[in-house]
Formats: sequence, C-alpha cells, structure tokens
Amino acid sequence: MEKRPPLLLACALLAVFALSGAAAALGAGEEKHPLLGRIWWRGGFLAEEALWKWMVQARVVYLGEVHDNPVHHQLQARTYIALLDRGRRPALGFEMFTTDAAPALAKLLADPRADLSKIPEVTGWRRRGWPDWSLYAPLVEAAHRAGLPVLATDLPRELAAKVARRGLGELPAPLAKELALGPPDPARRAAMLEEFYESHCRVIPKERLGGLYEAWRARNRMIALSLARALRAPRGKADGAVLITGAGHADRAAGIPPDLASLMPEAGQFALAFAEVRPEKRRPEAYLPRPGAYDALWFTAPHPREDPCVKFRRGLERFGRGEEK
Repeated sequence: MEKRPPLLLACALLAVFALSGAAAALGAGEEKHPLLGRIWWRGGFLAEEALWKWMVQARVVYLGEVHDNPVHHQLQARTYIALLDRGRRPALGFEMFTTDAAPALAKLLADPRADLSKIPEVTGWRRRGWPDWSLYAPLVEAAHRAGLPVLATDLPRELAAKVARRGLGELPAPLAKELALGPPDPARRAAMLEEFYESHCRVIPKERLGGLYEAWRARNRMIALSLARALRAPRGKADGAVLITGAGHADRAAGIPPDLASLMPEAGQFALAFAEVRPEKRRPEAYLPRPGAYDALWFTAPHPREDPCVKFRRGLERFGRGEEK
C-alpha cells in the first residue's frame, strides 16, 4: 500500500499550530482548559493512535464537526489519512453535498487528473452558505488521490426547505416510499424540539419547529440511505465510508446512525465528535447532548466568532424587512 507520511505529518503540524492559535483565543493568561486537545472515549482518555485503532474496525465512521472551526477540518483530514495509512479504503461522504449534485460530482471526479477546484461550482457550494471550501479541500484531495469515491448524501436543499415548511407530504412519492419514514418517536421528537429551540436562540416557539424536525428526520434518513447504497455497491474501490457532517447528525441516538442501523444492522459504526471546550464545562460528560451520543469526543479550543444569537436575530430582522442579506 502506498504510504503518505509527508502529508500526514503536514496535517499533524497544521493541527498543532491551529490548536496553539485557538488556545490563545481562550484569552491571554487564562488557565489552559483541562480537556483541550484530549480525546475522551468510554470514560477515559486515549492517544490518537489508540483512537484510530478502534476506528479502523468500524465500517462507517462519522466525523462530527462545528462547521466553521478550521481545527475540526484539519483533524478530520488527519483522521481520514490515518485510516488510509492503516489499510482502510473508505469512501468519503459529505453532508454538504446534496444528491442532486451527485451526477456532476461523479463526472468530475471520474478523471484521475480532475481539477478539484471546480467542486464548489458543480456542487453549488457557495450559494449554500457553507464555510470556505479550502477548509474541506484536503479531504477530497486525499480521497481522490487514493482513487476512492466521494459521496453526495444529503436531501436537496430546496426539497428539505419544502419539508420544513409544509411537512413530509412534500417528498416525491417514490422518494417517500424509499425513505419509509414512520411516525416520529414522541420522546425523541420532544428532545430534539428542545435542542432546536435552544439552538435558535429561544426566538422561535417550539410549536413552530415541528416542520424543522421533520426535515431533520428526512435529511438523516436520506444521508443514511446514501451511505447504505454506497456500502451495498460491489466491493471494489471502497471497503466502508467516512462521513463529514455536523456533530448533531453524528449523534448515535438522534442523528444518522440509528437510520443506518435500521437499513444495515450489520454495519459497524463509530461516531467521533469534535467539541469546543467551554470554561464552565470541565468534565467530558458535560459535552454529551445525551448519554451515549458519541463513541468519542476530541476537544479543541473554540473558534472566534460573533455571538450566533446576535447574528440570528439580525438575520430575522432582515428577513422581516424583505431583505435577502
């Protein structure tokens, strides 16, 4: 198997420098957070090598990020390359790529000499509001160089928006049949509505967030279905999958893993979430939205950003005035 130690070393150095810089963002002179840079697993702490030892045993690995944190993307690339270097050949799936972009993406990447800078264009990356593509590019470069598939997995954005506004009846009949979404579990729905309420800054009443939960369910199921299709493809290039996604979708109880388990119960799964440390949270368990949400947590410093609730309320005000931006 071809080895890539220079690239892995580069990713390691980038992550070290980024972690150092992000640590400085906690405030000059502040005590280092006890979790910063550590990996928590099953009640204890692991070295990276031990983490990867467990990961290589899973057929599907979720790398759950905070979307705008550059360190998370550097650690994702580092982890994916580590799996390649340990003999695994997982396809690389993205929540950020929707299934309507899959044909154009596959056509572009079929060429071993493809110009990967065209990916944002063929996937509609910029108009969908994701962070700068350069954060994700090293991941795709690694998969393409290894000759592994890159998967577009999520529900088309316009369709997800329709479901959020008017419910699952907006799904085309063939897709609705394939997704086979039954009635929601009441306890899970209530828990997720509470989380949506908090993440939307307690501005939108919970009773108005039901459509968002239906879109969440449809998106999780679509991503799980996309992964299952890839896993069921004839064994050739890939022997599993790594999914790049938000940490919420990687949740073993409330995200994609339960849907994939219902479709492919034999597929072992491993969910890693990258978590930003907070001064008031000193214990790893405090970062779990629910017990057992993740197999492991990898702690990083927070990325400096505007208060999301200030930004959210400002967006609502612009929307109320009929402004697009």
